[in-house]
Amino acid sequence: MAHSFGMHSVQSQLGDMEKMLMRVMAHVARMNEGQTSHILRDLTQISSTLTTFKQGVAGYMNARQRQIGALVGVGSVINSSLGLKSVLEKVMDTLIALMNAERGFLMLREPSGELKVRIARGIDSANLSEEVFSISKTIVRRVAESGEAVLTTNAQEDPRFGEQYSVAMYHLLSILCAPLKIKDDLIGVIYVDNRAHTSMFSADDLEIISAFSNQAAVAIDNARLFDDLQESNAELEIAYQATLEGWVRALDLRDRETEGHTKRVTMLTQRLARSLGLDDEKLMHITRGALLHDVGKMAIPDGILLKPGELTPEERLLIQKHPVYAYEMLSPIKFLIPALEIPYCHHERWDGSGYPRGLKGEEIPFAARIFSVVDVWDALIYDRPYRKGIAPAKVEEMIYEKSGAHFDSNVVDAFFSLENLAV
Repeated sequence: MAHSFGMHSVQSQLGDMEKMLMRVMAHVARMNEGQTSHILRDLTQISSTLTTFKQGVAGYMNARQRQIGALVGVGSVINSSLGLKSVLEKVMDTLIALMNAERGFLMLREPSGELKVRIARGIDSANLSEEVFSISKTIVRRVAESGEAVLTTNAQEDPRFGEQYSVAMYHLLSILCAPLKIKDDLIGVIYVDNRAHTSMFSADDLEIISAFSNQAAVAIDNARLFDDLQESNAELEIAYQATLEGWVRALDLRDRETEGHTKRVTMLTQRLARSLGLDDEKLMHITRGALLHDVGKMAIPDGILLKPGELTPEERLLIQKHPVYAYEMLSPIKFLIPALEIPYCHHERWDGSGYPRGLKGEEIPFAARIFSVVDVWDALIYDRPYRKGIAPAKVEEMIYEKSGAHFDSNVVDAFFSLENLAV
């Protein structure tokens, strides 16, 4: 029967051989011939050698299993959304454990082309620029130029590196250095070493670090792309926010009657939303919606919007179209679609008597129910050209009277549980 030569099979066959040898030794020990002592001595030596070999195979298998586990771990990093800093930490820690190394560092190529140390273990990064690490720099340069991994098992005698000060100073015995490449482009190098009193690297380790560097390079490249995307998104968010605030400022300049109102209601809406347990993403959309709640008024003619006297029924109907105008203005803008609930629905009422669609109860989006309480509160307690602001205690009484009719009663209760409402 054919035998498999996998490592587990080798261990099994070694165990069978050991058992057979023990049976032969027992049989020889029972013989009375004069040569049995010599045969027994040789068999005992063979048994000892076999035991040592078994232990070596077991150690080799354990080391390779640990290395495979580390390679799988780097694979999981590749598929994660970790930023560059976290990926470099993971790669460096895994590399040290994988190679059973004493020290190491990782360099990345800068846009200028220069290789720069980004993370190190067992070495102060600042020391890497000093003369004592000239051998490290020599090896890094060789790897960067050739694109191939380097192994030296006796750096003090390796003719490729000459008599370097760092060899004598640090008694370097074994060094591994491998390129980090994406396709054929070098993005960095990884380096580990051991001093004379620790273990030496082998040709198998050279293969392992080469396989590791391939996966690590992909993980690092993905992390860089992730960070770049995050940075681009942050820049877009800043641009979006500046644009929204510009629109709000334009509306404030046009309708001085409500100047400052938007800033106040936005801040108070944020406080109320947080108290009701809304998460950061929902809070972002609510903030944008609060900022833009009256943006539809930009479509209302000045003669109506700025009219000092009482509005006619026709003019009031036109004013009441500003939520629809807001929807028409903002809905084509994809990133503002989740923020539309407030501009479009903040004049709806719990009992269905609001506008523009006559929504009722929980048909009204939660964000709009939150905002409508804040909007009415601010509109009543602050001065307007045609009237003085109403005392906060009176406004609280008025809003409670409309709770369950105009407003969601749960939202009203949450609103008045906040402190410093009139600040």
